[in-house]
Amino acid sequence: MAGEIATVNVAPLALRGQAEAILVAHGADPADAAIQADARLHGELRGHPGQGQGMRGIARYCEMLAIGGIVSPTDTRTLVDTPAMALVDARKGFGQVAAVRAMDLAIEKARASGVGLVGVRHSNHLGITAYHVMRATEQRMIGICLTNAGPEMAPWGGITPIIGTNPWGLGAPTGLGFPLVLDMALSMSGKGMVLWHKRQGKPIPTNWAYDRDGNETTDPAAALQGPLVPMGMFKGTGLSIFTDILTGVLTGAAFGSALYSEPDNHDVGHMLIALDIEQFLPYEEYIARMHAYCAELKASELAPGSTEIMLPGELEHRRSVEQLANGIDLDAEVFSTLKELARSKGIPFHL
Repeated sequence: MAGEIATVNVAPLALRGQAEAILVAHGADPADAAIQADARLHGELRGHPGQGQGMRGIARYCEMLAIGGIVSPTDTRTLVDTPAMALVDARKGFGQVAAVRAMDLAIEKARASGVGLVGVRHSNHLGITAYHVMRATEQRMIGICLTNAGPEMAPWGGITPIIGTNPWGLGAPTGLGFPLVLDMALSMSGKGMVLWHKRQGKPIPTNWAYDRDGNETTDPAAALQGPLVPMGMFKGTGLSIFTDILTGVLTGAAFGSALYSEPDNHDVGHMLIALDIEQFLPYEEYIARMHAYCAELKASELAPGSTEIMLPGELEHRRSVEQLANGIDLDAEVFSTLKELARSKGIPFHL
């Protein structure tokens, strides 16, 4: 029977603090835990809870810490260092921590060379790509973040999951009060959203996933047994393949079906890129041009049924502002999981 998911309204800063305390209690270095909790809060504020970018991931990180799949403190090592690029070994540390350091290094290189590119190998789940590209937009730069992911899509024409949804993040400053941010997986939807529909007892759209035999399905249970549908059909698989080349093959991380194949060694790869706008044109001129471009986009004649043109990242920005002011409607299942994670280590639960 279809039904809405129960939620519990929580204060954002309290949620971040609780997540941080849970991670520390389960073995995370405090500095690592602070970044992880902040990144997870960012995902909760911006993203749909079914997408797995929010606090749901805390339990997985605790499990990985327990079995040695995540090693904390995150001890990144720079293997290659040139004026414009670097290669970093995350050494099984937290993916969000490794990616933050890599983006900061890319920003530093971009200030000197106009562009900074940092590849990361032997990492873990990166989380929400918007978190990383927005570090660049805050520094008056354009940010790009690529990561590979576990095999959940098949190459076009096949049914064997070999390639990941391999998310992309792109961010650009605007002067509008929020940056343009495109944060997307290369599938039509993710397993998290399929699970969300399964919990609600609702069918999924036919263009989200196949069953195990490669047939279109609206049954979320059957969809969980098969590959996801790529964005744009063969175009999505092509983009996913090249993302795996850039983040996995090129960096020395795992790729294809090897990714996430070992419970204690996920071996994820990332690519973080920063472009220094002021080495292309004066920043204020760039902002004026962006204002003109965004205004032109907003002025488009509306399609039937549409009420407004939304810029990339605008909806997420509005959601973040609203939830920061009024609290986060946290999935009650996630709330209970966090409570149990705290109880299991004997630490206070303040939500």
